[in-house]
Amino acid sequence: SILKQMEEAGAHIAKIAVMPTCTEDVLTLLSATCKAKKELSCPVITMSMAKAGLISRLSGEVFGSCLTFGAAGKVSAPGQIQADALNQILDVLHESLIQA
Repeated sequence: SILKQMEEAGAHIAKIAVMPTCTEDVLTLLSATCKAKKELSCPVITMSMAKAGLISRLSGEVFGSCLTFGAAGKVSAPGQIQADALNQILDVLHESLIQA
């Protein structure tokens, strides 16, 4: 509902980053991302932070998030990984999605 409120308020991009307290919080975010991608007309960016949220940074695109963040040096948020490592992981994911 927060992402929908952003669009209704005139946002060109709906973005939310959350700090999970458990693994289920990450699943809730990914589910909300998938729903928002289907229901909103603006692009959606979501991510969950900390170690538990890393998977959302790596797989968010699969669920509808149009962007993720990697660090170019010092990390700026908990759970963020270096951009070169992120790029390698995303390359593997993209190759797998294309072959599927």
